[in-house]
Amino acid sequence: MLSVINESDFKVNNGIYAVKFWATWCQPCKVLNPTLEKLESEFTDIKFLSIDVDQIPTLAQEYKIKTVPTILVFDNGKEINRIVGLSLIEPMRKIFRDLSSSSNETRNKISQIGNLTEHDQPKVAVG
Repeated sequence: MLSVINESDFKVNNGIYAVKFWATWCQPCKVLNPTLEKLESEFTDIKFLSIDVDQIPTLAQEYKIKTVPTILVFDNGKEINRIVGLSLIEPMRKIFRDLSSSSNETRNKISQIGNLTEHDQPKVAVG
């Protein structure tokens, strides 16, 4: 996963991107890392980026990140999905699988389905 060091390096306008917003003090962010690494190895056509909200707060503000971890999914610069909080791998895998193998028309339908929030996902005990 490529770390974005400064705002000028953040470019998601060419292809499909999964962008993780996180913080070093965030325990759920650390728990999510192995899941994202696995997804990154499975979906090589999707570019995975990482943004520390404490290092680049302007991007966190611009994209209205209120909870970490949050994963924004972009298709050619357009945000098409938002995964808020700690998520299980299968719901994320489905989103990425649908995007990875879909046409632009199908991607537009995916973006209209809705986003995963921590309230939509099964609760996972961490500990």
